[in-house]
Amino acid sequence: MVSLKLLRRSIFITIILFLCLGVYYINKFHRENSIPIKNRFTSVISSIDLEKEQNQKFFKFNALYNNYIKKHDEAVKKLLKLKQSTVSNSTNLPKVVVVKPDMKTGIGNRFPGIVCGFLYSIITDRLLFIDGYKDFTDYFEKDFEHNWEKVANLYQNRSVKSLHSIKKNEFPLIARGNLSSEEVNSYDILRIHTWDYVCVPIMSNPNYKEWIKEIIPDYKIFTVISQKLLRLKFDINKQVENFITNNFGEYNIGIHLRVRKKTKKTNKMIIPIKHYSQVVEMLLMGIDKKNVTVFIAADTNESRNNLINYVHKSLDSDNKKFVKIVHINNDMSIENPYSHFNRGTEIGALIDMKILSFCDDLVLTYGSTFGYIAAGWSYRSLRRLGPFVVMPERKDEDNFSLDKIWLWQARSNEPCMYLGKVLMKTSDPKTVEVFKDNPFWMHYSQGCP
Repeated sequence: MVSLKLLRRSIFITIILFLCLGVYYINKFHRENSIPIKNRFTSVISSIDLEKEQNQKFFKFNALYNNYIKKHDEAVKKLLKLKQSTVSNSTNLPKVVVVKPDMKTGIGNRFPGIVCGFLYSIITDRLLFIDGYKDFTDYFEKDFEHNWEKVANLYQNRSVKSLHSIKKNEFPLIARGNLSSEEVNSYDILRIHTWDYVCVPIMSNPNYKEWIKEIIPDYKIFTVISQKLLRLKFDINKQVENFITNNFGEYNIGIHLRVRKKTKKTNKMIIPIKHYSQVVEMLLMGIDKKNVTVFIAADTNESRNNLINYVHKSLDSDNKKFVKIVHINNDMSIENPYSHFNRGTEIGALIDMKILSFCDDLVLTYGSTFGYIAAGWSYRSLRRLGPFVVMPERKDEDNFSLDKIWLWQARSNEPCMYLGKVLMKTSDPKTVEVFKDNPFWMHYSQGCP
């Protein structure tokens, strides 16, 4: 009997030990694989740590980028030693990709083509050059010489193939063709002149998609490339860091309000400024006694002030005194030297965009590429769901219609591709099928008008 009792006691103790060990390892697993609540929100320190973490995640791309810089520098040094008089059509010059940003449009229309151009250059083993961005170095760090004017004279009368222009795009080639084929390789220059995020189809291209996913996982093409190719100069970036340090809290909402945007689909519509305030109310539900910041960027002084007033009234009525509303002191009445479509200074726009990129949640205007670019322009985007997009209302409708959707949340922080709809309407069925192989194809094609 005694031995039986001892046996039962031993079994009981063993079971308890196993249960304790099980609880210990389950808790250990959760600690190691979940994001603590406090770390879901932005702080300056966590943003720096996040960037280090993501640099480790994308180490393959970082190594590729560093090797590309060395190769590019060596090739350009040799090119710059050549004289135009000694170069003939038979001279063996490096193959190039030349991106021409449309400088008359806004930043949101310039960045996508540059990023896509770099992706094409590493896929085709060519040198990247940017044509026409004369003051690039006033705003961005430059890791390699990509000013097309430096070498353009050497490529006069060379063969050119346009991959993308404003109205004509080689979507079948990009989506399912071979960019290293003999036919494509026969061209000395591949040209890209676009407003759009046109590298989306190549993410689904059977010839390249697995390689792209290995180098840049999770379809984060814009975020990863822009962190290298479109880094703000030290003094501008310091202004961003100082603003975040002095103004950001535990949870930060960024709003980009665009009221001057006019397209064929939105020129008969109005932007419901009050709806942005209502989205803020929604996001603040359940968040109590935290240091919360609402950062507001807008394309006119009047709309910015109106939105600030709406948000203030909403917060006062809900007794949310812990929320701070901030903005950059940009005078949006200043004429933009680049484009009559936009107001304010170039530096002011870049600072607004970069601060927005570090927010924990974003609320954007439908059809504004500025907001979509901001969503993906920092590593913060990798831990944030897509932005909330506010739709305009028709001018002839006085009341809110329940059968219409005025707000949606995107699933990705990558830029939209408004030509995605054109691709699906005008391309052959096989190209459309391949394009839709990208799990985010709906995001890319529905994000803009």
